[in-house]
Amino acid sequence: MNLQAFQLDLATVLLLHQCSFFVGALCFVYTRLQSRRGEGLGTLAIGFLALSMSSTLAGLGDRSVLSREIWTFGTFACGLAGYALFWIGMRTLSSGRSRRLDWMALLLAATLIVVAVRTGFYLDDSLRGAVSNSMSFLSLAASAATVMHDRRPEQLPVRVVLSVVIALSSLLALLIVFALLTPDLSPMTPRWAFFVRIICHFAIALFVIILVKERAEAELRHAADTDILTGVGNRRWFTSKMPRVMKADDALLLMDLDLFKQVNDRFGHDTGDQVLVSFAEAIGRNLRVDGSFARLGGEEFAAYLPKTSAAEAMAAAERLVALVRTLEVESNGERVPLTVSIGVATSEDTDHSWSELLKMADAALYVAKDTGRNRAVLYEAPDKVAA
Repeated sequence: MNLQAFQLDLATVLLLHQCSFFVGALCFVYTRLQSRRGEGLGTLAIGFLALSMSSTLAGLGDRSVLSREIWTFGTFACGLAGYALFWIGMRTLSSGRSRRLDWMALLLAATLIVVAVRTGFYLDDSLRGAVSNSMSFLSLAASAATVMHDRRPEQLPVRVVLSVVIALSSLLALLIVFALLTPDLSPMTPRWAFFVRIICHFAIALFVIILVKERAEAELRHAADTDILTGVGNRRWFTSKMPRVMKADDALLLMDLDLFKQVNDRFGHDTGDQVLVSFAEAIGRNLRVDGSFARLGGEEFAAYLPKTSAAEAMAAAERLVALVRTLEVESNGERVPLTVSIGVATSEDTDHSWSELLKMADAALYVAKDTGRNRAVLYEAPDKVAA
């Protein structure tokens, strides 16, 4: 189908263009009011309002309501400012924080506006459109790259779709520049490119809302799976990470801080909390990357080590016992003595369920407690002990 065969009314395109930005701005404002974390949404809303004003001025100029000098300069200035604010808002929304350096985009827009005032090039439709859409291309391309780059620390599925839509809009802006400068070679007229970009504007607003929604849901899931004091996983999270059947060479370490009640009674609960936090941080730093570590409750913690033999699991547990003895936690200038007992269980001989392995580790932990604490004990089946 040849798009050139269809004619689009300029006034209709400008009206839809204006409405797409205005509706997007309203969506950003509403989402910001409803969201606990919506950094960048306010800036995005202002940017879209500026772009809506740019289209409005162009429409008024098309109907000869405003003089050529006023509407051409107004649409040019609002467009540059709008896309600069779009980049700033999208960068802030994507990363969750604002950087002063990002606001340099407004300086670039201001510089181009000053040059336009001094030279009057904004009165030339092709040149004005080429500069405006070049700014649009840079802003959108940078925004698409940022949204995709920030996907590494925040794995949200909508980021891919949002970055693709923004990248498509940036390519259309580049196509408009090409069409304005070389109209005979362009595969699409600027009017059609503007029309397709209208769809992109609505899509950007939609996927930004979804991004905020997915982020909020991810934060709720993280809060539900995280121990509020230590910041490590809780029992619910740990259980969800466990395979239904433990494979051969899977190991479970069940840890219990020795005489923790005495720590609370002697040094106070604030010191007890500090002990738990220090313990969790130390253990978390010294476990393998592929392991899972969580606080099951009180002073009891657990670590799951996949593909770990009994000898390797015991070696790891003994290293942790030695590590805890060296932890430095002070209360009123007095060092708090810390030791840990660890029960170790493995699926070395046969596959076990998670609950079975937990019972085995718990039995080994009781042995470690009963034989003097401050040690690691490997679970042995009763028939082996008897033998």
